[in-house]
Amino acid sequence: MRKHTTAFLDAVRRLFPHCVTEAKGKDGQIQPAIDFDLLRQELSDRLIDGPAERYQLNWPGKRQAILSASQPIRQSFFPQPKESLNFQTTQNLFIEGDNLDALKLLQETYLGRIKAIYIDPPYNTGKDFLYKDNWRISPKEWKRQTGLTANPDSGGRFHSNWLSMMYPRLKLARNLLANNGVIFISIDDNEQHNLRKLMDEIFGACNFVAQIAWKSRAGAQNDTDFSINHEYILCYAKERRETDRRLSERNAKRWFTARGFAMNPAPLPKDRFSNPDNDPRGPWKADGFHAPEPSKNLNYPIVNPNTGKEFYPPHRHWRMTRAKYEKNLADNRIVFGKDGKGWPMLKVFYEDVKEFGKVDNSWFETADNGSTAEGTQDCDKLLGAKKLFKFPKPVRLVEHLLRLSTKAEANDLVMDFFAGSCTTAHAVMKLNQEDGGNRRFIMVQLPEKYPENSEAFKAGFKTIADIGKERIRRAAKMLEDQTGFRVLKIGDSNFKDCSLPPEEYKLEDLEDMADNLLPNRKPLDLLLEAMWILGLDLHSPIQTKTIQNKQVFFVADNHAIACFEERLTEEFAKALVKYKPRRVVFLDGGFASDAVRINIEQLFQQLSPATHITIL
Repeated sequence: MRKHTTAFLDAVRRLFPHCVTEAKGKDGQIQPAIDFDLLRQELSDRLIDGPAERYQLNWPGKRQAILSASQPIRQSFFPQPKESLNFQTTQNLFIEGDNLDALKLLQETYLGRIKAIYIDPPYNTGKDFLYKDNWRISPKEWKRQTGLTANPDSGGRFHSNWLSMMYPRLKLARNLLANNGVIFISIDDNEQHNLRKLMDEIFGACNFVAQIAWKSRAGAQNDTDFSINHEYILCYAKERRETDRRLSERNAKRWFTARGFAMNPAPLPKDRFSNPDNDPRGPWKADGFHAPEPSKNLNYPIVNPNTGKEFYPPHRHWRMTRAKYEKNLADNRIVFGKDGKGWPMLKVFYEDVKEFGKVDNSWFETADNGSTAEGTQDCDKLLGAKKLFKFPKPVRLVEHLLRLSTKAEANDLVMDFFAGSCTTAHAVMKLNQEDGGNRRFIMVQLPEKYPENSEAFKAGFKTIADIGKERIRRAAKMLEDQTGFRVLKIGDSNFKDCSLPPEEYKLEDLEDMADNLLPNRKPLDLLLEAMWILGLDLHSPIQTKTIQNKQVFFVADNHAIACFEERLTEEFAKALVKYKPRRVVFLDGGFASDAVRINIEQLFQQLSPATHITIL
C-alpha cells in the first residue's frame, strides 16, 4: 500500500472508524479498506443509498435516526443562578432538558474535550418506571412501518424505537469525546446484544475496549428459574491505542503522551507487600528472578551466600545481567526464600512500583464496586427519604470507572447525559476528595415529572432533575466540596429566526426583523447564548460590574466582556477598552446611533487591536 494511501486510511480510521472495513487486495490478502458509501453518508446532510451490501445492524426508523443527529435546532441555554451552587465561579454544569438537544448544543463548545462519559440509559425492560423504559412499537404502527404482521415475540418491534433513540445520542457523544476519551454504558440482557452492534457501527469495532460484567445483585432472585445477578458495562474508546496500553517502567515516558486511550492501572493493593526485615525503604514483596526466552548473556550461575548452593535459570534466563545482579545484591535487593536457603528473588518495593499499579479485569465484584441495593441506599441516605429514585448505580461503581479513565492532575471533564439521581456527579466529587483531583462534570437530565402520589413528590421533588440537583448539593456539603455547579435549562433561542432568504419573508416580517431580539429577555440569558455562539466554556467564571451605570459581564476574567444595555456611547467604550479583552459583545440595537457604533468599532481598533468585536 502506498504511503499517501496509508496516511489517508489512518485519517479516516481516526475520524470515522466505522467507515473502515476489510477487503481482499489484488494479491488476495485481506487488508483494511474504506467503505465509501458510509464515508459519503458521514459527509452529507441527506441520506445516501449506496449499492454495496454490508454486514450491519438495521431496523425500521434507522434512516430517521441518522438524520436526527445532524438536524439543526434553534435553542439556547438559560442560566438558573438560584438553583445553582456557586454559580459565578463553578466549573461544573447541570443541564436540564432533552439530552439530544443538549448534546447538539454542546458540540459548539466541548467538541473533542470530554475525557470520560458514563451513562445509565433505559434498559428497555418494558416495566413501568417514571422515565420511559418501554420502547416497543404497537402492532399497528409496526405493520405501517414494515408491512409485516407483528408477531407477539417480534424482536424488531421491541427494539427498533430504543435503537432509534440511542443512535443519534451516541453519535453526538462520540464527537464530544477527546482523542484519548472513553465511554462506559450500563446495560442488561434486554439490549446488550443490540448496543454492542450499535457501538461497533458508531465507534468502530477497533475501538471496543471491554465488556465488563458487574455483579449487581448480592443475593439470589428466588421467583424465577435462573437468578440473573449481573449487568454489563460496555466500554469503547474514541481512539484506542494499538500499543503501549499497559503502563510499565519500560514505557513510562511515552505512555503519558502516546495518542489514543489506554486504561489507567488499577491501584496496587498495599496489603500484598510486607517488611519482615524492617527495610528502611518500606514494604516489599519477593518477585521471581528468572524470565522467559533463554539468552546467553543472561545465563550465569548464582551462588546462595547462605548455603553455597549454585543456581542456574532452568530453561530460561535471569532477569538482569551479572553486573546488575551484583549491584542489587549489595543493595540488599536480593533474597533467597523465606528461610534464606532457596532460589534468588528480587525485592520489589511498593513505593517503586505503585505508579504502575495492576491490570484490572472485566469482572467487577459486588464487594469492591457495590450493588444495586447499595446504590439505592447511597441515594436514600443522602436525600433523607426512601424510594425517591429507582435503581441508581452505587457511587463506588462509577468511582472505579473514573479512576481507570481519568487522572487527578489533568482537570478532566466527565459527562453523564442520562444523569438520573446524579450518581456520576457524586462519584466525581468523592474521587476528587480522595486523590486531590480537579475533575469537572457535566450532567444532563430531562425534567420528567413525578406523580403527586409518589414518595418523591411528597418529599418536595417535582421532577427527576430536582432529585439530581439536590443530591449534588447534599453530596457537596457532606464531602465539603466547594466547587458547586451551574444550572442551565434548555429553551428557545433569545433571537428571532433570520435564517430564511430575504425573498421568503413578507414586508411586515422584515420590518419586525429590525430588532432581532425577542422580548422580555434577561441580560444573563443573553450572556449564556453569547458564550455559546463564541465557543466559550459554559462553565467559565462570570463576574458582573457596573461601569458608567451599565451592567457589564466579565467572562473568564477579561477573556470576554459583554454589555447588553442600550444607548451605549463612546465614553462607555473608552472605559471598556482599558481592560483590553480578547472579545467584546454588544447588541445590534444597543448603540446610541449608527455613527456611535462605527466610532466604537474604530476606537477598539486603535486602542485594543487584538480585541474581536461581536454584535448580536
